[in-house]
Amino acid sequence: MRSAALQTMKETKQNPTPQARLFNRFAEKYSPRIDLSIEKYFAGKKKGAEHAFMAGIWSDLAEYCLRPGKRVRPLVLIAAYRGYGGEASSIKETVAIASSLEIMHSFLLIQDDIIDRSDVRRGGGAFHLLMQRRFAGLTRNSGIGSDIALVAADVLFCDALQIILDAKITGVARESFLRLFARTYERTAWGQILDIVNTMPLRLEAGDTAAREIGMMKTAYYTVYYPLLMGCALAGADSARERRCIGRFALPLGHAFQVRDDILGVYGDKMEMGKSSDSDIIEGKKTVLVQNTVERLDARERKRFEALFTKARKTRADLARIRTVMQESGALAASVEMHRRLIDEAVRAAPLLGMNGEGRDVFLGLCAAIGALMQ
Repeated sequence: MRSAALQTMKETKQNPTPQARLFNRFAEKYSPRIDLSIEKYFAGKKKGAEHAFMAGIWSDLAEYCLRPGKRVRPLVLIAAYRGYGGEASSIKETVAIASSLEIMHSFLLIQDDIIDRSDVRRGGGAFHLLMQRRFAGLTRNSGIGSDIALVAADVLFCDALQIILDAKITGVARESFLRLFARTYERTAWGQILDIVNTMPLRLEAGDTAAREIGMMKTAYYTVYYPLLMGCALAGADSARERRCIGRFALPLGHAFQVRDDILGVYGDKMEMGKSSDSDIIEGKKTVLVQNTVERLDARERKRFEALFTKARKTRADLARIRTVMQESGALAASVEMHRRLIDEAVRAAPLLGMNGEGRDVFLGLCAAIGALMQ
């Protein structure tokens, strides 16, 4: 049985607040433009492909990148560009640049699914499984799908760079954006390594900060802080002061986004998430929800939970028991409360942002949407 707090958040998502609807309307306006930019780019790559196998893989990459998703990162960049007074005449170029962030997101998801041994992504097959089906009949290499997917992800990285290089931005804005782009994916890579080190752990210990550090590096900086800063830089409004203000707003909001994913990763709906809600437990992900459970158990209970959570193979009964312990220990309620506090912190920091009122309202709408466990 799910907690009352989680049920309230689900109801809020189904009946979004006026602020959340404001961000949703922004997304409805710009998400199709982002997708169209990606679609046109890959159409050009397929048309100019030197070999049939390249056109086939680009077709699969296009399908993968254009699967239904939130498009949060490119939307944050566009909203920041507009909010910081970016030229309306350059919005088409800005959307193209923003689409490179969505392509980079797909690049990371391909890697992530191979690392996690996941079969499903955004309601479809993981990309390495698509490659396995496409090429398995040509070789005795049983791992050909993962081998090709890893290299195809590198192709996406190159494609993202090509989109940026083709965009008509010059001077300081171009240099600032590229520096931020490099920092974004370097920090995210370190966060991924930290996640790998802490997945399927042998021990669970009270006081461990790994879950928070992973959430900050892999999500808070990657999803909100850097895309917001990129939009600010493209608009020519970047400054040391504004970076500090962006940090005070974006980092708690991005952390809330991760806590939300941690909760949905155990208690979410498979149809809405596009993957099984068992996956985080099966994979042994050290999340805020897991850590909150560890902190609330006495030594004996912690040992029992640790033995259950760190099992290499978990039964359906194991999964059910883990969920029960998380809820009965108060960890689920504590995680929901943490999520709320982080949203409140971001909302309090929003007035510090040096953007126009319309832009600030869109970001307050993002706060409300993430606060409602947005899917």
